Amino acid sequence: MESKWSDQTRIFLISVLLILSALFLVYIHELIRPLVIAGLVAFVLYPIATFIRRRTPLNQKAAGNLVFFLFLAMIVGTSGGVMPALLGDIESLGEQLVDIIDGLNEFFSHTTIMGYKLFSGIPAEIEQSILDVLKPSVIYESISAITENLVWVGVVLIVVYYLMVDWPKARQTVFEILPDNLKRDGYELFKRIKEIWMLYLRGQISMMLILGVLAGVMAVVVGLPAAIIMGLVAAVLGLIPSVGSSVFIFIAGLVAVFYRGTLFGLPKFGHVLIVVLAFTGIHLFENYWLRPKVIGDGLSLHPAVILVSVLGAVMLNGPLLALVVVPLISTAGVILKYILRMLSNVDPWDENADMVTLEEVIERDGKG
Repeated sequence: MESKWSDQTRIFLISVLLILSALFLVYIHELIRPLVIAGLVAFVLYPIATFIRRRTPLNQKAAGNLVFFLFLAMIVGTSGGVMPALLGDIESLGEQLVDIIDGLNEFFSHTTIMGYKLFSGIPAEIEQSILDVLKPSVIYESISAITENLVWVGVVLIVVYYLMVDWPKARQTVFEILPDNLKRDGYELFKRIKEIWMLYLRGQISMMLILGVLAGVMAVVVGLPAAIIMGLVAAVLGLIPSVGSSVFIFIAGLVAVFYRGTLFGLPKFGHVLIVVLAFTGIHLFENYWLRPKVIGDGLSLHPAVILVSVLGAVMLNGPLLALVVVPLISTAGVILKYILRMLSNVDPWDENADMVTLEEVIERDGKG
C-alpha cells in the first residue's frame, strides 16, 4: 500500500464518525427502545433455536422460524388465558387499595407526638387520583391506548424474526468489515461481551420468573388477594438485588394488615406474621441460594455498584434500562480495559502480560 493516512487524518475521521454516530442515535432515539427489546428477546430465544438445530435435521433458519412462531403462539395463548384473571386481580387490588388508604388515614389521624398530629390523612384529591387509575373504564382506556402502539410491536417482532433467522449472516458481515489485523481482537471482544450478556441477562430473567411464580403461589397459600399482580410486582422488584425483595415483604405485609379476610380464621396479627415470615423465606432463598446459583459473581462487579446502577436506572428510565444497565457497565469495562492495554502496548488477551499488582506499586513507592 503506497499511501497511508497520517495520525492526524485518522483522529479527524474517527472524531467525525463518532459525532455522526451520536447525531444518528439522537435522530432515531424513538427506535432505540423497541430495538433494545427486540434484541433482548432474540438473545434469549436464539440459543433455543441453536439447541434444536444441533439435535434435529433442521438448519438454523428453519429452527429460528420454529422458535419464533412458537413464541408468537405462546404470547397469544398466554394473553388470552391470563388477561381476564389479570383484570379481575386489578379490580380486587383496587378494592384492597381503598382499605389500605382508609386504614392509613385512620392510623395516622390518631397518631400524635407531644399532642401534635403527624399526618392529617391522604388528601382527597390524591386518594381519588390513586383510585381512578384502577377503575375498569380507565383500565380499558389504557388498553385501547396500548393497541395504538401496535406499529412498534410489529417493529419489535420483525426485528426479532430477522435476528432469529439471519443472525449468523449478520455476524459474519460485521467480521468481514474488520481489517485482518483486528479480526482476532474483534472476535475476542465479541466472545467476552457475549459471555457477560449471557451470564447476566439469562440469569436475571430466569430469577425474575422464579421469584414471580414463587410470590404468586405464596400469595395464594397465605390468603392474599391479587396473586397475579403480587407475582408481577415481585418479578419486577427482583431486578433490584436484596432491596427489591425487602420492599416486597413490606408491600405484602401492608396488604395483609388491611385485607378484610384472614387465613383459616386466624387473628389479624397471626395472619400478618405468617405473611411476613413466608415472604422473608423467599427473600432469604433469593439472596443466599437463588441469586448466587443463577447469576453468581462472574461479572466481577461489587454488589454496591450493581445496586446503585439498578436503582439509578429505575429512576431514570424504568425497568428496561434497569435490566440492561449491569451488563452495559461490564461491557464498558471490557472495552475500556482493551483500549488501555492497546494504548500501553500490552497484549489485551494475555491476563498475565506485564501486569503490576497494587501491592507492587505501593512497595515501589515506599522504597522511593
